[in-house]
Amino acid sequence: MAITSFRSAALALGALLPSVLAQSPGCGSNPTLNSGVHYINGREYTLHIPDNYDNSNPHHLVFAFHWLGGSMNDVVFGNTIQPWYGLESRAQGSAIFVAPQGLNAGWANEGGQDIGFVEAIMEAVENDLCIDQDSRFATGFSFGGAMSYSLACSRASSFRAIAAIGAGPVSGCDGGNDPMAFIGFHGVSDNVFPIDTGIGLAQTFIQNNGCQGADIPRPHPGSGESIRTDFQGCSRPVSFIAYDGGHNGAPFGVESSLAPDATWEFFLSAMSSDQFLLLLVACACPLSIPNSYSHMQ
Repeated sequence: MAITSFRSAALALGALLPSVLAQSPGCGSNPTLNSGVHYINGREYTLHIPDNYDNSNPHHLVFAFHWLGGSMNDVVFGNTIQPWYGLESRAQGSAIFVAPQGLNAGWANEGGQDIGFVEAIMEAVENDLCIDQDSRFATGFSFGGAMSYSLACSRASSFRAIAAIGAGPVSGCDGGNDPMAFIGFHGVSDNVFPIDTGIGLAQTFIQNNGCQGADIPRPHPGSGESIRTDFQGCSRPVSFIAYDGGHNGAPFGVESSLAPDATWEFFLSAMSSDQFLLLLVACACPLSIPNSYSHMQ
């Protein structure tokens, strides 16, 4: 079966098939949390629960991290980016979103304190709301992308996939030896984290996921183009999108769908083997599944 048709099936059915294997303790309970600002361990985060929330339906959980000098409000309301990096509108009620606030408007993660903050939020949210614990994701730009990368390194067993936009390794990479679905976006003219830095983040998971090595082509500055590389033979998917641009959280501008579309598609395609089986049953797909999630474009 062609990879593209399999991916289309995953995208079409992934939002419709709740996981029965990884439901959080909050499933079936009347929630006490609501959308808005919440506090935990002296720190704050913004929670977004879809209007059509159903406590019997496990939802994706998406962490969206702000950049250095930014705030959770920049993520929630969309300052220089689409709100929630454009993912909330694409989730169509299938996900619960969290925008944490970084200390000193950043994610230095000293002593792992920001990882601990995320874990505390996860525990509070999942004890109250119905989450598919096999469908946790993280994304962010710059320092926020670095925080997402840090989670990929140290909490690969807890997150299904991460997306890093214009990121570097400044939040640390404790562990960093486990497979993780990873997609990176990087401008060829980024003067904060050069593109080679972003490629280095991807290389962590190219190696961890056992992907076949491949060159990562880059568009020429001024071309207005982007080039996507999807790696072959990976235990979990790895993709990298190099684009003509600098250091910004919305590649090609706020109105562009490049990063939001690619991120949400990537998250939904990063399925567990159990979810793959559910998809096969639901779509009556043949069992000749390709040994790679993706291909070179």
